[in-house]
Amino acid sequence: MTQKTTFELKTWDDVDICLREIAECEISLNDIDGNMNIAINEAKEKASKLAKPIQARIETLEKLIKSFVQENKSDIQGKSKVLNFGKVGFRQSSKVSIPTKQIETILKNLRKHGMSDCISTKETINKEVLEKYPDKDIVKIGASRKVKDNFYMETDKEKVRR
Repeated sequence: MTQKTTFELKTWDDVDICLREIAECEISLNDIDGNMNIAINEAKEKASKLAKPIQARIETLEKLIKSFVQENKSDIQGKSKVLNFGKVGFRQSSKVSIPTKQIETILKNLRKHGMSDCISTKETINKEVLEKYPDKDIVKIGASRKVKDNFYMETDKEKVRR
């Protein structure tokens, strides 16, 4: 990096010098990020290899336990059986099934039977579409368009590459 001191910008050349330094800093940050990502990926790969046989062992043991508990369900008093190192049991669950071809009919029936609370409706303003309307129409609906100049800068890293 070229400049280490802080100074006041007085000319366009000063601005250009700062842009060069920013580009050099961005290149350094990209290198740091790249090295970090390589290290993270290597650590993830190593952890995955170490974990794989342990995960496989858990799956095998879970299948054995599930099979045994299903075969001996009558031994369980209530919903679960507490053992020394954990508990096993059965949880009741339910799920409503809605056939995709029947959605319109079901929606109609929900309204008919006073079950509108089962219908989800979400209305939002699509700002991207509204942006295309002229200002007079935007004002007419009670909104407004705010226009401002936003500063930007782009460094030319290719000219600075080491």
